[in-house]
Amino acid sequence: MPRYYFRLIKDHEVVKMPEGIDLPGNAAAREEAVALARDLKMGKIQPERKWEGWLVTVLDEHGHRVDSIPIDVVPTEPPTL
Repeated sequence: MPRYYFRLIKDHEVVKMPEGIDLPGNAAAREEAVALARDLKMGKIQPERKWEGWLVTVLDEHGHRVDSIPIDVVPTEPPTL
C-alpha cells in the first residue's frame, strides 16, 4: 500500500506531518485530506489557530503532489450518501 504525507501550507509557511499514512490510493488520500481540512476548520485540531488561506496538501511516497484542499472552503459536514 502506498504511503501519503500531509502538509499544511500557506504562502511560504509549511507545517509538515512527517509520519505519513498508508492508504490504498489517491482517492483515499484525498478523502483523508478533506477530513483533516474539515477537522481543522471546525476547530477539532489546534482550535486556537486561524486556518483561512491554508491548504492541506497531499504528497505521495515519492514527494509528488497528489492534491490540495483549501481549508477555509471545505464543507463542514461530510456528504450524505
